[in-house]
Amino acid sequence: MIPSGRIVVTKTQQSIQMIVTTSQYVSFPQAIVTATNNNPAILQVQPTQKNEVLVSALATGVTQIDAKGIDDTIYNVQVVVIGDARELQSILTQHFPTASLHIQPIRDAVIISGQVTSDEHVEQVVTIAEEFYQRVINKIEVIGVHTVMLQTQVMEVSRTKLRELGIDWSMGFGNDFVTSSAAGLIAPGATTGAVFNAGNETFKFGIVDSGNQFFGLVRALKQNNLAKVLADPTVVALDGRPASFNSGGEFPILVPAGLGQVGVEFREFGTRLDFVAKVRGDSRIWLEVRPTISEIDAGRSVSIAGTSVPGIRSRFVDTAVEMQAGQTLALAGLLQVRTEAETRGILGLADLPYLGALFRTNREVQNEVELLILVTPNFAAPMDCHEVPNGGPGFNSDSPLDKELFMKGYIEVPATCGPEACQPNDQNVQKATPALYGSAFGPQEMATRKGSVPAQPVHNARSFSPTTRR
Repeated sequence: MIPSGRIVVTKTQQSIQMIVTTSQYVSFPQAIVTATNNNPAILQVQPTQKNEVLVSALATGVTQIDAKGIDDTIYNVQVVVIGDARELQSILTQHFPTASLHIQPIRDAVIISGQVTSDEHVEQVVTIAEEFYQRVINKIEVIGVHTVMLQTQVMEVSRTKLRELGIDWSMGFGNDFVTSSAAGLIAPGATTGAVFNAGNETFKFGIVDSGNQFFGLVRALKQNNLAKVLADPTVVALDGRPASFNSGGEFPILVPAGLGQVGVEFREFGTRLDFVAKVRGDSRIWLEVRPTISEIDAGRSVSIAGTSVPGIRSRFVDTAVEMQAGQTLALAGLLQVRTEAETRGILGLADLPYLGALFRTNREVQNEVELLILVTPNFAAPMDCHEVPNGGPGFNSDSPLDKELFMKGYIEVPATCGPEACQPNDQNVQKATPALYGSAFGPQEMATRKGSVPAQPVHNARSFSPTTRR
């Protein structure tokens, strides 16, 4: 608080603070012989009594009063003159009674510190202060309970490249035959009749001459696939409280339970988001976020008691940042390249140079997966009654009657309301029927169904209360 009224000097070294264009009476413990003002441009000193002087602040700054008592004691009084912010302080106190704000002017600027209970008040306080000073140094902190909404987008792009070459053939000489099925194009156990796995081959040919038969099948593939996955979870939590979200599921796995027994546990997979948000001053949010993307991978499976248990392939990020509300954090560069190659053929013959291609199949799969995660924190608040959507899934539809379900094949019909909520009106029927359901339901049929008329379209849903609907 700024001293007001009379100031009593009790020590030889003392400091006081004054507001420009104000005056203070300064009393000393004894009578003063001389009083010297070191900077007359800032202060004006006038003796009023033997042990008292009147100090008037003329301009902002720092100066010193040197006073000498009758016993030669020297009193050094340092005077700090600050700008007049009483009008601004009064306005802020009036408009923000729950806030605790301290204003300190410095030349053509002002420092505002303290605490407010809402992030919206910070911007309002700064806007008011800018009407008095050219520059406003904001040191306001936001306290209280806040709700933070975290909007997250998880985007995954997978590019799979496949290269495969396999050759199978079958040759028969009367009752004798020779077959190669390394590529799986000819069914096992096929004789000279050549039972083919239809649809697997990309090229096939055959030569038949009396009792001699030769069939050949070639599979040569080059395939590029593109898959895109987008998850858009939104989580709302209180300031400082951890929250989580999972879009996926759980699958059972077998685990050893001792003495030859096995138990069942459930393992989570999918897109999971864990975060903790804390509100700082000046609408800033400290955010700790941990997104995890996992999927079932049969290639990492293990066998327990004769049962195959699949593994999980997962990627996650654990980071913490401080950012403004509404800004977006992008986590990119999570690139995964996986290459799988396989060669299968007849022992010995498949290793022959050049000719070995007739007895083996080669396969190479290369998968490039890139992951991008976008996180945007915002302040959230509950919706008012007028902000709640008027309709939703199934709000304007109803279950059909037996006649409509079995005879006409309708599985969904327009919702109806009782006579106490709306009266039969041909004009309403004609408006609602084409807008919602086209020509599938005639106006007469709609008006006579259950002795009532259909509800209005979605844009007229406010005209009746949901409690009056059937």
